[in-house]
Amino acid sequence: FINAKKMHSYSLHNPFTGITVSLPQLDAVIGQVSELFEVRKVLMRSTPSDIVAVMTNNWNHPLILIRPGKGLWLPEPQSAPSVDIVDIAFLGDKLYGITEAEDLVSLGIEFNSDGMPTVSSTECLIRHPSGNSSRGVWREFDDNFYSSNNDKGGKDEVTNSFEDHTEAVSEDSEERALDELRNKTGDGMILEGATWWLDDEVPHEPKDIITVIRYLIESHGKLLMVKRKLHWPQYSINFTSKVEVYEMDVNDEVHWVPVSGGLGSKALFISRFFCKSIHTCEDGDRDAIHFIDSGEKYDMRSQIVSPSWRDIDLYRSTWIFSRELVV
Repeated sequence: FINAKKMHSYSLHNPFTGITVSLPQLDAVIGQVSELFEVRKVLMRSTPSDIVAVMTNNWNHPLILIRPGKGLWLPEPQSAPSVDIVDIAFLGDKLYGITEAEDLVSLGIEFNSDGMPTVSSTECLIRHPSGNSSRGVWREFDDNFYSSNNDKGGKDEVTNSFEDHTEAVSEDSEERALDELRNKTGDGMILEGATWWLDDEVPHEPKDIITVIRYLIESHGKLLMVKRKLHWPQYSINFTSKVEVYEMDVNDEVHWVPVSGGLGSKALFISRFFCKSIHTCEDGDRDAIHFIDSGEKYDMRSQIVSPSWRDIDLYRSTWIFSRELVV
């Protein structure tokens, strides 16, 4: 899984201007990784010369703050709250993160005398009971789901024609090898952070997979959390069944407040890798939430989700915007 002769290199590229900014500091940290490694999100606070935040699925460096040409900041390996954060957003000078339990964390960012970024403060603004998280459920679900749908009892038979005999390859041994790789590298140790379960409301029917994904978005000076419920039927196209929007309320004690009725003439564009809030002049797009992975549009006023026009693709689609975009 690890190619010791191949190093990754990272850079920021603007497709509208053609400008590319190299990130050699990032190369030194995550230049050599296994096939399990993922970059989950990349955000700039303002310009490429300012702070760039990077989220990964490696629990030794789940969150990386870079200032190009100056240096970077890393949290302690495998430490909270960094390993628990499922999405991030900049608001003002601070970086905010949410967890699967919908806790809200703020990171105060400063620069030292050499211009390197450092986290000067970490504060948990909203805290929920630990039982709100479904951490550890993923593997249990995989085992239950695939074992119930595998008529061969969890083993694949491979024919070796040269030896002219059949070998049984155990999935357990493959999983052990992956576990060893995860433990050795730290790659893949941070799961997606989505809450999910099997829908058992209708007995004697195929079980849909239900997923709840949370997105954190800065919207013109406000911090929003979009909570999206997805259905993954076995025999039809996937779709969004419910959307909720919450705003961070800082009056008295910080807490999430449900947003109802609209977004104040703004539209939200949601993807796994990037989300954005944009002022819109079009009546049909006001108070709308667009999901690029399915092509769906959710109307905040009518609370109706348009039909999905393709299977949900969480991993290969994202929004990009020019600085002058007006809808």
